Amino acid sequence: MLDFINVSKHFGTQDVLRNASFRVNKNERVGIVGPNGSGKSTVFSLICGEISPDQGEVVLPKNCRLGYLRQQLNAHELTDVPLIDYTSNAIPELTRLHAEIHVLEQRLAADPSLKEELLPRIGSKQTDFENRGGYRLVPLAEKTLCALGFQPDDLHRPFASFSGGWQMRAELARTLISDPDILLLDEPSNYLDLPAVEWLDGFLRSYQGTLLLISHDRYLLETLTGVTVECSGGLLTRYAGNYAWYQTERENRTRTLEAAKANQDKRREQIERFVERFRAKNTKATQVQSRIKLLDKMENIELPTSLFSNRRIDFPAPPHSGAETARLAHVGLTYDHQRWIFRHLDWSVNRGDKVALIGFNGVGKTTLLRILAQAIPPSEGNATLGHQVVVGYQSQEFAETMPPESTLFTILKEANPSVSDGAVRALLGSFGFPGQAAGKQVRVLSGGEKIRLAFARIFINPPNFLILDEPTTHLDIATREALEKALQEYEGTVCFVSHDVEFVRRSATGILEMTPSGVHYCPGGYDYYQEKRASRPAAAATTPSDRETRVAARREKQEQLKEWKRESLSLKKQVREAETGIERLESEQADLLEQLAGGSAVNYATLNQRLAAIQQELQQYHQSWETAYRKLDEIEQQSTS
Repeated sequence: MLDFINVSKHFGTQDVLRNASFRVNKNERVGIVGPNGSGKSTVFSLICGEISPDQGEVVLPKNCRLGYLRQQLNAHELTDVPLIDYTSNAIPELTRLHAEIHVLEQRLAADPSLKEELLPRIGSKQTDFENRGGYRLVPLAEKTLCALGFQPDDLHRPFASFSGGWQMRAELARTLISDPDILLLDEPSNYLDLPAVEWLDGFLRSYQGTLLLISHDRYLLETLTGVTVECSGGLLTRYAGNYAWYQTERENRTRTLEAAKANQDKRREQIERFVERFRAKNTKATQVQSRIKLLDKMENIELPTSLFSNRRIDFPAPPHSGAETARLAHVGLTYDHQRWIFRHLDWSVNRGDKVALIGFNGVGKTTLLRILAQAIPPSEGNATLGHQVVVGYQSQEFAETMPPESTLFTILKEANPSVSDGAVRALLGSFGFPGQAAGKQVRVLSGGEKIRLAFARIFINPPNFLILDEPTTHLDIATREALEKALQEYEGTVCFVSHDVEFVRRSATGILEMTPSGVHYCPGGYDYYQEKRASRPAAAATTPSDRETRVAARREKQEQLKEWKRESLSLKKQVREAETGIERLESEQADLLEQLAGGSAVNYATLNQRLAAIQQELQQYHQSWETAYRKLDEIEQQSTS
């Protein structure tokens, strides 16, 4: 089990944890939740020993292996080794074993006379390496990387050549295949597209160890965890249920505490009135002192801070538009006039539709949003907007383009100078920036606050066609739920991309699935789309894609290489044994011939008989050596082809 025992941790004047205690039992699956900055990542750093508690103790099982995915990669981990090598180098014990085997093999090649000493050691370490899954790591790394969106051609590119988001995906794959006893995942879905999130959910369901998960993704919290630990106000509170159960139970506990506090306040007020009334009367002195002591002994009931606020995002009413919001006719896009992102796309968006674009990264979701927003023209075909359609486009980097020294009021005023100051302040208030908050500078805003400000800047010119690219990034759960409600109530048209399954489920009324083989529109919500996808003909579902075929071929090649390696070791052993036998027999043959030539008294019959036997044995050794060497040469040629 894993224990936090009265742990306190301070950073400067901030008490991140105060006498915090909780326990995680073996093989439990725990979701760590709480507002940003409440200390969730600090809990993981304490478990891994990266930092030490100021007070208390963190107790881990003996000899347990930890797997830890951080939100950010450390700079020293960036490397020029190929992606597949970086990812498969996931278990330090196997890396050490592999290095030891290599050293022993080099020693044996340099000095064959050490074979009796070294061969048993090599065999023992190879058996240990195989039993620990060493030969399975590379195929498993390939499978995991491709499931997370990498192409087979990417596997041998240098790790450092990928962007930060793709490096985080590789780090996630590396952490998952290490098969640790305790797996710590800090926001694992931040850089994943929706299909990859679904794959991650399936992978973690089959994981057999202890899982601790920090996430704002309610889908992962609800499907993967059976225990929830809330990190808030410096305390760690354990709830015996998943995220949905935790929300309900926390509200029940809060109502119970509110009732208890109301009774306590009423009782305190009664006692204080009694003390105040009879303090000056000698006949009541004993009773007064008794009640004063009772007040001193009363423990204050502290209500938990509100994590599920009634935060709202209010979108202004959209201006009227025609029935058809946008139409794409035979649209295609290519950047190099050779590789098409997509092609021959015919699709229309009607007023009031709320469409989620889903698919792996690289299939063109962001590109299609940019075409709809008229930010880029298609390479072929036509993309037209309907009558009186006003676009409000939020790109992934939109929130980061606002000048950091500008105030919130200035950002909106510059976006539409014709709007009155009062209207600007009212709009800021509707997006959670009331009163003096309008004078805050952009640089002091959190990631979620920047997203809300970006929405306010869009709606200073009220659109009727919202185009949103990953709007939930950096948003906490409360703000995601507020945005969901705002989109549900919004009367305009929406097209968006999000990797948050619950956000898509609650916000979309239609799904546009983008795949390398084509684009398919499914009217209806996400659950209906899942039903339709599951009911597709089996033949279509089981036909492997080009990528799957390449992955299977590469996996088969890896298995063949492993088999060749095992056979090569056996053949090398046969070659060394034949060479040793030939050397021994030739030495014996030379000694016998020297005895015959010496002319001294010898048994010629016995010597000649032994010389004849040596010739036969030499012939057998030479034949064995030639056969093994020829096979070894063939294997080496095949493995390098």
